[in-house]
Amino acid sequence: MKKLYILLIAALSLASCESFVDIVPKGQTIPTTVDNFGDMMNNGSLAMGGDNYAFTDICYCVNFIEFLSDDFNAPENPASVYYSVFKNNAFVYNTIVWNKEIWSAADADMNWDGLYKSNYVANFVLDNIDTAEPGVSYTRETVKARALVHRAFNYFELVNLYGKQYNAATASTDLGVPLVLESNINNQYPRATVAEVYDQILKDLDMAIQLFDNTNPEFNNLPGKATAYALRARTYLWMQDYDKAYADAVASLQLRNTLIDYNTLFQYMPGIPAYGIGGYDTNRTTNPEILYLRYKTESLLGPYSDKLEAITDKANDLRWTTFMGALEMSGIMETVNWTRILNGGINISEVWLTRAEAALRKSSPDVNEALSALNHLRQHRYAAATYQPITTTNPDQLLTEILNERRRELVYTDLSFLNKKRLNADPKTAEDMTRSIYGNNYTMPVGDPRWQLLIPYNVMDFNPQLVQNER
Repeated sequence: MKKLYILLIAALSLASCESFVDIVPKGQTIPTTVDNFGDMMNNGSLAMGGDNYAFTDICYCVNFIEFLSDDFNAPENPASVYYSVFKNNAFVYNTIVWNKEIWSAADADMNWDGLYKSNYVANFVLDNIDTAEPGVSYTRETVKARALVHRAFNYFELVNLYGKQYNAATASTDLGVPLVLESNINNQYPRATVAEVYDQILKDLDMAIQLFDNTNPEFNNLPGKATAYALRARTYLWMQDYDKAYADAVASLQLRNTLIDYNTLFQYMPGIPAYGIGGYDTNRTTNPEILYLRYKTESLLGPYSDKLEAITDKANDLRWTTFMGALEMSGIMETVNWTRILNGGINISEVWLTRAEAALRKSSPDVNEALSALNHLRQHRYAAATYQPITTTNPDQLLTEILNERRRELVYTDLSFLNKKRLNADPKTAEDMTRSIYGNNYTMPVGDPRWQLLIPYNVMDFNPQLVQNER
């Protein structure tokens, strides 16, 4: 049985005679009913590298992309268990020093593979759901909508990792990623433009919103209408269409808006968050703040950079005082984040911050609305005894406050990097990234080609239609 990463390459390039029956693992039923396809949308995470792939896995989460952001440094203490991982693991080291290539020609890029594998499952469902036999547990509309959201999320990640940041003036010519919209694994595809990929993301989400009812799913790995609105809000924010981003953020929050008040949390072992946080639901499928769960299967615990620490209130920010700490008895010498970092999907807090930023930046700015959304989040994140709301009405100062809060809230996710890439499209917020690693200084200037990851070498080898990113 071939590992499924071969399907990715096949989907892009290889001529193959395999049918779906050939690639379904033994012991699994060939789906024929709406319920069968619904079950395919319910499972969790594609294992890194694909070795433990089960056909029903759908929610792949990208790994280690957060360390492309200068919000983090590598552990500098040689006694730390993570020191050698960051220094001696090639792809981790290549990531943190912004090398021209992260993966060598001999390696498979786990993130490209994982996202396209997930798309294969979504495409198979979309190719067959309209003619499937009726089910009992699922409606045809819900299953189709979930597959559309999964695919839209995958393409949002892919185009922003491997393509340029959306720019309305150049998106129609900037190269994105191959748009594979069918489960036929015999076809080759060139790179679509950034505009074409964004158009497809919006098309999928528009249809999903029409198909979903307003019922919130029981578990967070199942997307519902609130997820579709939130992802469309994120997409419009990345396109600098702030009016539509604001409207969709509001629509999402009307369906799901819960934030956990961190003032109610406590450490089971005071001073050591690694031993657990009381009051915080560590079951990611039921945590009320997780709107859309993408299971993060792997994480590296890297410390904050000086830049991120400089905008963190270590005395009153409960994200720091509750979740950040060292575990020296296990060889983790640096202060790192525990518990909050294992979702690569969408948290409700992100939607509140999208609402705040979009309210401020839309065509008719609403400063009071931006302040209200920002302070609503902050009330749930800062010590109540010392909490002071943001009151500035200066648009530039308020935007800085919102963007800094976004950095603090979305720490240790791929948005730590992707948000910086987004902000480079606006001269007011564009900023080079810099950091020092093991005594050497590194810089990622605005506009540098390294903001776009290389298309994996093995994929390039199999598909002559693909054009590689500049280096």
